[in-house]
Amino acid sequence: MATSEFLPDETGSTKRPDVISVLGVLTFVNSGIFLLLYLLMFFMMLAVHKMPQDEFVTLIADAARQYVSGDDAGRVLEQMEGIARVFHTSGVSLMLIYLLRTAGRLIGAAGMWRGRKSGFHIYAAAQLIGLFAPHIFLPWSMLGVFGPLLAVAITALYGSQLKRMA
Repeated sequence: MATSEFLPDETGSTKRPDVISVLGVLTFVNSGIFLLLYLLMFFMMLAVHKMPQDEFVTLIADAARQYVSGDDAGRVLEQMEGIARVFHTSGVSLMLIYLLRTAGRLIGAAGMWRGRKSGFHIYAAAQLIGLFAPHIFLPWSMLGVFGPLLAVAITALYGSQLKRMA
């Protein structure tokens, strides 16, 4: 098994930094869960892609109608139908992007866990590409704010430990 190889801190310790220990455990748990979910969704999107698009859109719209009412119902249902069309057309590719991003994050975190700068670079690239690549298919209005801010914050926290990585 590979050993940890961290550069010494100001006290001379080569122990894994606590920041990497905490973030690493959280990243391993998160990545493990999402790898399974995205893999499941990948296979589900393969099945959805085989359905006629109008049938899938109707199925989604009918399910959404149970939960949507009021003045905004028409607009919300129209948005749901648009998203359903995107998932029908590009869901397989989208889930593949999410799978690759999550695998990249996991590989990068494993590298950082062992004290390697290359792990940070892999992780940061997976985060950056993973933020924007889905929008090849998804509308930019779905980018959100919290997800990208959290991705940047966690990457910055990992980056704060670069001076200890070899």
